Amino acid sequence: MRFALVINRSAGSFRTLPLDATVAAITAVLVAAGHLVESYLVDRRELARSLSTLAGRDDLDGVVVGGGDGTILTAVLAGLGRDKPLGILPLGTLNLFARDLGLPQDPLEAARVLSTATAAQIDLAEVNGLPFTIWASMGMHPWVVRRRDHLQRDGMRKWRAMVLAAMRAFRRYPMVDVTLGLKDGAVEVRTPMLFITNNAWKEEAPPLSRESLDTGTLEIHVAACSGRLSLLWLVLETFFGHWRASRRLQTFAAKEVRVTSRKHRVMVSLDGEVTVLSSPLVFKVRPKALNVLIPTRTPPR
Repeated sequence: MRFALVINRSAGSFRTLPLDATVAAITAVLVAAGHLVESYLVDRRELARSLSTLAGRDDLDGVVVGGGDGTILTAVLAGLGRDKPLGILPLGTLNLFARDLGLPQDPLEAARVLSTATAAQIDLAEVNGLPFTIWASMGMHPWVVRRRDHLQRDGMRKWRAMVLAAMRAFRRYPMVDVTLGLKDGAVEVRTPMLFITNNAWKEEAPPLSRESLDTGTLEIHVAACSGRLSLLWLVLETFFGHWRASRRLQTFAAKEVRVTSRKHRVMVSLDGEVTVLSSPLVFKVRPKALNVLIPTRTPPR
């Protein structure tokens, strides 16, 4: 097969891995398996444009993208994973999507798996027509992510910035007042955190992975926490992998949900990337709309 290999040079793994040597080794693995490979090493500013160009090329059999979940979302937004399959190399911090696909977290091992991978169609989610692959959040989480990014731009390391942003959010305790428009009726909620996942998460300790990738169902999780102590208990339950049965969490399943806020503009995190959208927010599933490369012996769960 003829692949384009696109590596985000800003990916988190390159804080510890040598950039040029890692890219060369990944390319060598794919070439040794008999593939023709064009390698591109791009920075964050060039990423979307480069991926869009590759998505429109008819002479490629697939595009392999190395980075974190935000990088993969950029690839999907650029149109990859539609006509030609999208391959994923875990080079970010959490690499949730790569975990879902059953890929090794080591990028060289993942490249070896991808060299013999097959294409499969899995679900894609969207909000107001904007796609996302894993999850969306409202409330405290996008607030934390936005402030973490600001602190990183000021030179702070990612995990330290995340902890400091979370502490500030816990002190501020931003709440979201929304109405969930579900098939069985409307549900009004007031919550510090609301998550919508593309297919269900497993009940396990973080980092979470999904039970399935092609059931065509969204799960809506609402933190039923009016105060800081209640939220702290929910965080601890999540940390120990017992969150699904918590009385501090409401969960709904739907193929579509309409989230209406009192505010006209709502901050939302999509796969860890923060954006601002107009209310109401209409979340839907696109069944089997994303074409990805998966390990040959590991079909979508």
